[in-house]
Amino acid sequence: PRLRIAASIFPLKEFAAAVAGERAEVDMLLPPGAGVHTWQPTAGDILKISRADLVVCAGAGLEPWLDDIFKGIGAGGPDVLVAAPDLPLLEASGGEGHGHEGHGRADPHFWLDFEIDQGIIERIVEALARLDPEGGPAYRNNGNAYKARLRELDRKFKEGLKSCRGRTVVVAGHAAFGYLARKYDLRQVALYGLSPDSQPTPRRTIEVTELARKMGVRTIFFENSVPPDLARTVAGEIGARTIGLHAGHNLSRAEMMKAMTFFDIME
Repeated sequence: PRLRIAASIFPLKEFAAAVAGERAEVDMLLPPGAGVHTWQPTAGDILKISRADLVVCAGAGLEPWLDDIFKGIGAGGPDVLVAAPDLPLLEASGGEGHGHEGHGRADPHFWLDFEIDQGIIERIVEALARLDPEGGPAYRNNGNAYKARLRELDRKFKEGLKSCRGRTVVVAGHAAFGYLARKYDLRQVALYGLSPDSQPTPRRTIEVTELARKMGVRTIFFENSVPPDLARTVAGEIGARTIGLHAGHNLSRAEMMKAMTFFDIME
């Protein structure tokens, strides 16, 4: 019988499915369009997790609901691969680009660093080979092929971003793009911190608008999962345009119907 894998968020589901190929069935816990911080699992989801051979999750506080599930399942549950430990995580300081909440917390949006993703692929290969030694060579081959695609994606980002006139990315949303900024020498300025459920203060909105004006910013970005009203407000003040940026943690229903992949979104 095929292995059963449950993954918390879209990138991890994609990575697990790419490595597993035909040898496993991979489910994503987060339904289309749901926010990862606020979603609450149903009894059916808890059952799905308890029946899985492997659960792949991000950690670093991204899925606050996971601990309760594992407590509920108790001993003898599935193997669990938490991606965050041992990764070079960014700290969400109370400083620039973040609200004062989350002081000293790690930034969990690490799948936006394609080098980090290659390390996660390695760990999925190892976890699956432990559960299914016979499939080891297939997992290794699939993992290598996927890592080569991630390296190519990284190269495209480097090329595409190396000659930008401005290097400040103003996001009228939460600070989800810190890893992209770190990797490609950009500076992220966001209206509020790591939690997408917080609201920016009027003072912060004015600060960011003034900064954008002073730096001659021509585009205000908004997150795909958030209405663009805030971005339009800031852009209207400084005569800039608005463009959506995809943080990649989940797909909308429409994107799911189109069977969009992690590479489709990132490209």
